[in-house]
Amino acid sequence: MTNYLIRRSLSMLIVLLISTMAIFALLTAAPGGPLDGLRMRSSSARDRVSTEDIKRLEKMLGLDKPAYLRYVVWLLGDDWLSGDLKGERHGVLRGDWGESWKVAQSQEVMMLIKSRLPNTLILMGTSLLLSLAVAIPIGIFSAVKQYSKLDYVVTMGSFVGLSMPVFWFGIMLILVFALKFKEWGLPYLPTGGVAAVRTYVIPGLGTVQPGTLLDRVLHLLMPTVVLSLLYMASWSRFTRASMLEVLRQDYVRTARAKGLIERIVITKHALRNALIPVITIIALQLPGLFTGAIMTETVFAYTGMGRLYYDSMTQSDWPIVMVILFITAILYVLSSLVADVTYAVIDPRIQYS
Repeated sequence: MTNYLIRRSLSMLIVLLISTMAIFALLTAAPGGPLDGLRMRSSSARDRVSTEDIKRLEKMLGLDKPAYLRYVVWLLGDDWLSGDLKGERHGVLRGDWGESWKVAQSQEVMMLIKSRLPNTLILMGTSLLLSLAVAIPIGIFSAVKQYSKLDYVVTMGSFVGLSMPVFWFGIMLILVFALKFKEWGLPYLPTGGVAAVRTYVIPGLGTVQPGTLLDRVLHLLMPTVVLSLLYMASWSRFTRASMLEVLRQDYVRTARAKGLIERIVITKHALRNALIPVITIIALQLPGLFTGAIMTETVFAYTGMGRLYYDSMTQSDWPIVMVILFITAILYVLSSLVADVTYAVIDPRIQYS
């Protein structure tokens, strides 16, 4: 196992290095940047910004350097160029993630991520836990009771959840549970956001103070339902398919022939092997704890990492986009490693030597 972890660590470093090159190359080639607006003004009839001013700003932002040198500066910093190791720009790998160009101009990217990350962790963590608690048992029961009424209901629900657009489902929830319920005098839910900005009254619940636990939970309900439905639909299908394949194996028939209780056959002999492909799917979802759900957070105006990424992309705020993509790449390679180690824990037949 030790040798395997060493080999995987080296390969992960290579993958991350290639990922940083791809991220920087793609965003460098993409249109947009901090000075595009100034260039448009300088080329207009009402010229207010001179070419010399633009060149001076490019030099200050480091945009006058060649692309390969800007990549190294972004990754390692620029203090090594002058030999001053106490400079201010230290690069992404050394904790200096730069400043926002447009979303929150001149604000540090690290501070922006720190302010948004807790909201995303709460939303994504709640959705993942709820999905696991529902999807895995439903998938198991659906496989064990194949072609039963429960199986047909689960299959139909999975198809609906997988085919339903997230943005449409979110808008429908807002129309019904926020706007229509309020119009009908029923207990309604807030339309979006993380917390209210002022006190409001909900029939049956009374006055809700902004920022309280009840206020945060009410704002969290609809986004959590939207995300959980999507995860439940896919994970229950994967669990069902994996369990059906395992239940047909000879060792499961042998366990039943020995007279073991069906519950023991399912949980001890079948479930552990059936979880291996499910773990792969879930492990690939774990980086979503950081990046958030872009569409869901945008529909519900939820100020998390997904909304930050969306705003950064639409406004060409490349420092934020590059950092988010870089951290996401790190989380993906780590989650794949965790999945491989989990395989060996669940199934003793899997060994890394």
